[in-house]
Amino acid sequence: MTKIRRFYKNELFHEILFLSLAFLCMMIFVFLQPFGEGPDEINRFRVVRFIYENGYLPRGDDPAVLIPGYGGSYAFQPMLTYILEGYLLRTVNLFTDRFDVLLIAARLVNVFFGMAAAVLTRRLSRLLFTETMTQWLFSCLVVFLPQSLFLHTYINTDSCAVFSVILMFTAVLDGMKNGFNRSRCIQTAVGVILCALSYYNAYGAVLVTVILFISCFVGKVLAGTITRDGTASPVDRYYMDWRPLLRAGLFITVLFLIGAGWWFIRNAFLYHGDFLGMNARNLCVASTCTPDFHPLLRQTYQNQGIGVFAMVFGTDYFTLLARSFVAMFGPMSLPTHYYIYETYYRIFIIGLLVCMIPAGRGLYLSWQDQKRRFFFNGCMVLACAIPIFLCVYYSYTWDFQPQGRYLMPMLPAFMYFVTLGLRKACFLLQELADKIKCRSLAEKIPAILMGLLIFFTAAALLYSVFFVVVPYYTGG
Repeated sequence: MTKIRRFYKNELFHEILFLSLAFLCMMIFVFLQPFGEGPDEINRFRVVRFIYENGYLPRGDDPAVLIPGYGGSYAFQPMLTYILEGYLLRTVNLFTDRFDVLLIAARLVNVFFGMAAAVLTRRLSRLLFTETMTQWLFSCLVVFLPQSLFLHTYINTDSCAVFSVILMFTAVLDGMKNGFNRSRCIQTAVGVILCALSYYNAYGAVLVTVILFISCFVGKVLAGTITRDGTASPVDRYYMDWRPLLRAGLFITVLFLIGAGWWFIRNAFLYHGDFLGMNARNLCVASTCTPDFHPLLRQTYQNQGIGVFAMVFGTDYFTLLARSFVAMFGPMSLPTHYYIYETYYRIFIIGLLVCMIPAGRGLYLSWQDQKRRFFFNGCMVLACAIPIFLCVYYSYTWDFQPQGRYLMPMLPAFMYFVTLGLRKACFLLQELADKIKCRSLAEKIPAILMGLLIFFTAAALLYSVFFVVVPYYTGG
C-alpha cells in the first residue's frame, strides 16, 4: 500500500497521466472525425494522396492537387508532414488499401507531433519556471487548450510547426543555460529545419530563435575589470564572443542547409527563382480559380478602403479569432461551452495584465540575470506579435479568415506570459495575506489557485471532447 501511495505522489505518475490524457483525447478525434472535418483536410489530402500514389512530390500546379474553385494548391507550401504521410501510406498499403485505415494512419503522423510537443513542453516548462506547480500550469495551458490539441488530429502542417517552435525554444533556452554543445546545436537545427518545412506563419519563431541564439554569446566586462592590455575598464562593457558563436552558428547552418535547403532549391528550380513558391502560388491561383475567387475580383477590406482596426474590431473578426484560438472544432463550426470561452478569456486577460507588474523576479528564469530576463521577454513579445500581424495582414489583404489556428505558432510564448502573470498574481495575493497576518493561508495560495487552474484546463478539455465532440459525431 505504501508503494502504491508513493507511486501516485511520484512525478512519473503525473507525467504518465498528463500524456495519457492528451493521447486519449487526440485519438478520440482521430477515430471519430469524418474525412474532411478538419479545416480543408480534403484539399490537404490531395497532396498526400499524390505522394502515396506516385511516390514523388507534386508540382504546385499539378492538376491532381489543385483546389477546385479556389485554385492553387497546398503543394506550393512546405509539406514535410504530407511527405511523411504519403510515404507512410505507401507502407500501410502493403497490408491494406482500406481508405479509413489509410486516413487514420495519415492522421497519426500529426498525433506523433502532438505527443512529442507535449513531452517537450514539460522540458520547456522546467527551463522557464522554478516551481513544480507553475511548470504544470504552463504545460496544461499549452497542451490541454482544446484548439491546440485538436490541431494534432487531422491532416495539416500546423501540428509540425507548433512542435518545431517548442523544440527551437527549448533547445535555445537549454543552450542559454548550459551552453551550446553539439547535442543542443543539433536540437536547434532540427527545430529550424522542421519549422522551415512546415508552415510559413511559424517563420517568426525562427527569427526569435536566431536572436536568442546570438544573445547567448554576448558577454559583459564589469567596470574595474583588468583587461588583456593591463588597464581597467572604466565602465561596464559588452562584447561578442565571436569564435564559439561562429563555430556553433556555422554548424547549425550547415545542418539546416542539408535538412531544408533542398526544398528552397527545388522551388527555385520549378518556379523560375521563386524559392518560397509564394508568387508562383498566387499566379497559379489567378489562372486556375473560378471568377468568384479571382484575386483581382475578390473583395477585401483593403481594396474596399476599410481600415484594419475597422475590420478587427468593427466586425466579428476578433470574436471569431479569439473563440477559434480556444476551441472551434470541425470546419470552424463546432464550438464548446460558453463558460469555457469566458473562463479562458479571463485567465488570459488576468495573466497578461499581471505579468507586466514588476514583482516576483525569482519565479521565472531564475538562472538568468535581470537584463537577460528582460531581453528574453522582449523576444517572446516578438514571437507573439509576428503571427498576429501575419494573421491580420492575410485577412485584410487577401482572404478574410479569422481562424485561431493561424496564431498557434505563438502558443508557447503566449502561454509563458499568461502563466507568469498568474504566478505573479499568486505572489501578490501572498503578500496581501502576509500583511493581514494570514500566513498559513499565504503559504497555501499558490497551490490552491494553481491547482484550480490546472483542474480547469483538464476539465475544459474533457468536457469539450466527451460532451461536445463525441455526442456530435456519434449522434448521442
